[in-house]
This record gives sequence, structure tokens and C-alpha cells, in this order.
Amino acid sequence: MIPAVSAELLPDRPARRPQARILWAALLVVLLPGAAARQSSSAVATLPVPTGAALRGPVRELALAAAPDGSLVLALMSDSGTFNSGRGLFTARRLTAWRAESTDDDGAPAWQPLGGSLNYDDPRPISSLNLALDGGGAPVLVWNENYGDNDVVVFRAYQNGAWTSWQPRYLGDDLPYAARTRAVAARNGEPVLAWGEWLRKPYGSRLTVRSWDEAARTWTRSPAFNDVSAFSRTPAIALNAAGQPTVAWLQGEVLESNVFAKRWTGTAWEALGGPLNRRPNSYLASTRMVLNPQEQPVVAWLEDQDGEDALYVSEWNGTAWTALGGRLGEASASAPSLAIGRDGQPVAAWVEERAGVGQVHVARWQGGVWQDLGSGNEGAVNLNLKRDARSPSVAVDASGAVVLAWREDVGGVYRAQLRRFRP
Repeated sequence: MIPAVSAELLPDRPARRPQARILWAALLVVLLPGAAARQSSSAVATLPVPTGAALRGPVRELALAAAPDGSLVLALMSDSGTFNSGRGLFTARRLTAWRAESTDDDGAPAWQPLGGSLNYDDPRPISSLNLALDGGGAPVLVWNENYGDNDVVVFRAYQNGAWTSWQPRYLGDDLPYAARTRAVAARNGEPVLAWGEWLRKPYGSRLTVRSWDEAARTWTRSPAFNDVSAFSRTPAIALNAAGQPTVAWLQGEVLESNVFAKRWTGTAWEALGGPLNRRPNSYLASTRMVLNPQEQPVVAWLEDQDGEDALYVSEWNGTAWTALGGRLGEASASAPSLAIGRDGQPVAAWVEERAGVGQVHVARWQGGVWQDLGSGNEGAVNLNLKRDARSPSVAVDASGAVVLAWREDVGGVYRAQLRRFRP
């Protein structure tokens, strides 16, 4: 367990991204260590996606997860119309969740809705979706709902065939930094958060792990795992079998940051080596982390390389960080997603930007190289390379197959897409 300490929640300070420079050697990336090989298209199957009245509008966010029993859980945020709040027009969104049983290579999942609209208030602007499954496969959802000028973080869990009503647990009132600086894991049907708070005095931020104390009806807070005198952001969290967290995060000014990781020992935070990033004190973004079967962390992040955001992955071997190849992909990357295969090897998905059009890619670490699971189409899995694709979310099902969800512009409307890649 993590001892709780008190801390005051404080608001955010915005950050800026440097302008990208031209990568003159982009065509050479395929020759570098870590460049992905291609997989045959015969191993790929397009899967059906959920349908219904709640999904008529464009899909704006999605998250996919695979349960231990082999079932898949998909959460979707979709536009539901334009409304007037009395202070102006806003676009409302609805959150829905779906479950499908595992299927073999020749079958297709049949999606069943887990309830209807999950918003606490509808119509309402919502954003920043998190989906986590506990050890039994029970889904926990966390998202932001906007109330006037404020985003608050709200929670639901699917327990005993119904969603909990946890609106009184909300966090982040009038605190945009806190409302967006988080990562979510789940244990025993409850969310466990890596949570950020901005500090005014001294300047910096505090990252802690928070969990719900049912007896006290309040959120507990661990000791900070970051240097509170520095600005920190983009935490990632994963829990081992005992429920103890491992965390990774970015620390430092926006253009001079480093990736760090720590593990909770039961009494204190233990640093796992030094910075992970390939070039110290760089522009970094989008920390992601999973635990391998040995409960060692695998971390992915974006790092500036000649003005582009390059995706990298490293694994903790128990004593040091091991780089898993070099840069993934060939163009500026965004929105990474990370999972662990049944063989214990990581799978990564990401978006590559090409002339303002997003192309979704997915690769798995196999035989000491990244194997690109896209076949043809420059390695992308888009239905149409000329149409924008975003928000990849990757999982591995009970058979060991990689399942990828994303959203893609289809006839001017973003629709959810699913593909399955055989082991």
C-alpha cells in the first residue's frame, strides 16, 4: 500500500512546442537499427465496429483494452450535437462502452453495449478519455466533463453488470493542469491514478499516485515521485500483481526534459536508473508504459530528432535500461499506444504525419527488431492513405493476436476502425 500525504491542488501553466525543422535524412531511416520490417497482408483481418444511434456523430476519442478472459472492451467518445449553454454554443459528446468476446482467426467480434450514454450530464462537452481493466477484466473509465469554465475528472467502473455512480468523487475543479495530467490503472474495480498538480510556491509541480479510500470517502495521495522543484508532466502508471505502482514521467522545462521511472517498494519510491531518453535535456512528449511478464517496465515516448517527434522504446532489465532498437517509423510521430504481447514482447502503435494527413502504424518487437504489421501502403494500416487517421489504441487478445483500434475520416466523418493481426 502507498501511505497518503496531503497536498493542495493548484492550476496549470501552458507549455509550447518548438517549430519543427526539416528532417533531411528521412529516407535513410529504414536502414537504421530499429527500422521495422513488413508483414504479409494475409495475416491481417478487418473487424466490425460497434454501431448505433449514439455513434452517428464523428468519433473524437477511443480506447481499446483486452481482458484476461480474451474479451475486448472499446470505449468511444462521439459528437452528439451542438447546444447553447446560455454563454455560447458548444459541441456535446457522448461516452459509450462496448464488450466483445474473443474470436478466432475466422470469426468476428459481436459488440454488446455496456449500458447507454455514460456521461453524468448530457449534453455536455467531454474529453481526455482513459480506459483501464483490473485483473479480472472489469473496465474502469475516467474522463473530463466540462462545467462552465472548468474541466472536472469523473469516474465510473463496471461492477456486477452495471456502471457505478461515482460523480461525488470528481477531481480537478478549476484546475486544468490537474484535469489533464494523469494516467490511469485499475485494481479490484477501482481506479488508481498518477496525478499532477501545479505548484506556485515553489515553482514546479507534484506528481503523486492517488486512490480512493472508501472508509474515509476521500482520495489518498502518495509521496511525490518527481522533483517538485521542476515542472513535470505526462505521467504513466502500471500496477504489479501486488498492486504496487511503477511510474514514468517527463521532468524539466519543455525544451529540456528527461524521461524518468520509479517503482514503489512498499515504503518509498525507488528510482529505476537515470534518464531514458536518447539525447539528454530534449523536447519530449507522450510517455507510455506497460509491465512485461517479469513485471519490469517497458516505456515509450516521443523525442525531438532534427525537428521531428521520433518514437522510442526502452525496457528495464532489472538493473539498467535497454534500448529496443532505434527510432520507430519514418516521419514525425504522435499519439503512441503501447501493449505487451502474450510472448512478453512489446507492441507499439502511433500516427505518422505526412503533409498534414495522419497515417496509423503498428509494430511489434520480435527477434531484436521492430516488425511493422502494416503491409504495403507505406506500412500504414489506414483504410485510405489520403484520409486522416488518428487515435490508435492497441491491445493483445487471448490468442496473442494484436488488435488495433483507431478513428479515420470516412466521407468527411471520423469513424472507428478495427483490425486484427494474427500472431
